[in-house]
Amino acid sequence: MTTISARPTAAPEIEQLPEPPLRRSREIQGNVLAAFNKDFMAFRYMRFPDDNGVGGRGWLSVMLNTVSVTAGVEDFNEEFSLSRRAYGQDPAITATWVGVSLTYQGLLQVARDPERIKQDLSSFGSFTQGPAAMAAELGDDGSSAPGNWLFGSEQTGIHAVLIVAADTEEALEEKLRNIAAADSAHGVTMVHHDDGRTLTGDLRGHEHFGYKDGISQPGVKDFHREDREHAGSRENRPGSTLVEPGEFVFGHRSESGKPPEGPAWLDNGSLQVVRRLRQDVGGWNNAVVREAAKFRPTGISPDLLGACLVGRKKDGTPLAQGENPVTGVGQGANDFTYENDPQGTQTPCAAHIRRSHPRHFEPTQQHRIMRRGIPYGPAYTAGDDATDRGLMFVCYGTSLERQFEFVQRLWSNNPRFLPGADGAPNGLDKVTGTIKEGGTGSPDAHIVLADGQEGTVSMDRFVQTTGAVYAFTPSITTLRRLAAHESLHGKG
Repeated sequence: MTTISARPTAAPEIEQLPEPPLRRSREIQGNVLAAFNKDFMAFRYMRFPDDNGVGGRGWLSVMLNTVSVTAGVEDFNEEFSLSRRAYGQDPAITATWVGVSLTYQGLLQVARDPERIKQDLSSFGSFTQGPAAMAAELGDDGSSAPGNWLFGSEQTGIHAVLIVAADTEEALEEKLRNIAAADSAHGVTMVHHDDGRTLTGDLRGHEHFGYKDGISQPGVKDFHREDREHAGSRENRPGSTLVEPGEFVFGHRSESGKPPEGPAWLDNGSLQVVRRLRQDVGGWNNAVVREAAKFRPTGISPDLLGACLVGRKKDGTPLAQGENPVTGVGQGANDFTYENDPQGTQTPCAAHIRRSHPRHFEPTQQHRIMRRGIPYGPAYTAGDDATDRGLMFVCYGTSLERQFEFVQRLWSNNPRFLPGADGAPNGLDKVTGTIKEGGTGSPDAHIVLADGQEGTVSMDRFVQTTGAVYAFTPSITTLRRLAAHESLHGKG
């Protein structure tokens, strides 16, 4: 890691407060609690040689020297934010981050006692089976079926996922050259490579459909500071409720009141989902124009329909009317629920942000995920429909079944989304939802707005899954033991 410091001399009051304990963790890898937040990222899907794990362990030994940890990443992120506030512009500080995760097969390949690992993970069904086995259940069929994936199908045999992030393309390429040398030295091969790039200009911070992304992230107890005036909320983040750390990192208290179940070597690690989501921007734009004209009595604007399907305008302003008239309005506002909108006349029940985080109608905290996505491919220009572009979706949690898969299967893909909202228009999440083959209910999204405009949106699927991996992001101690071919269970 290379870091150039430019820290302002005046420290704000927040730095004088007690520091949350997980903020200083050198066991939890970066990008789980502390986001990489870089403009240039590389996703490398690796396979170890068939040599009883020797090459894989040697490769992990090298990776240990470059893997980023929570304390280092958050030090940089805080320094960057403080400098930007102090000087009114982005500071001239840079860093390069690396994160490494292992698939179930990768763990078995390098572990000293793979049979005991199998016993340890016998209750982690989705992780041990992998995303290809779960694809049909999640609606990944047709052109999104595993047979069409670039990586993640049973045939590709991925053992590790490496995420490398940098502030400049030059720094990223330099780090990748060093990593490639380690690959070669230990016989590790790259199955596939993806480049994530923050969009530029007016699209900076947005995804390819044009909507501001990454606004609503959960706060984490013992990592983020609590707002002194709003108990249970993250400091300076209205609407960001603090969630127990065990929902994202093993070995810590979860929303159930105790740590998530699992062997001790999972502690300070997290389960990772990586999905390569191709976006048909031209198809989406055309469908929004077409469907907006069908609303009655007069039709609505395509911009309004797009906002209805996402739940926010392109600049991030939510359609929901926040309970707090000050913090619940404006770009990036997050201080709202849907409790005052049971019929979806403000934020339709099919809206993507309502489906992925319904906020109030049931205890949602146990289903939250920590998202770390970035676009790939160039920005869309009219007529450029052949170029591959989309989102590298990444998330972390401690239960694939209760978090990522629950959100996708029971919220995004569920035509009958709102139990207890009698008569409320429903329909499928038109951004990421898809009914699996043989499923019941209509995929169309029925929308009735407060001003009386009404329409049924019938659209194809414009987000296709083109690759997926389930992996485990180990603690530094677990990585070290794996690399050294030591038991993960102590001397016993």
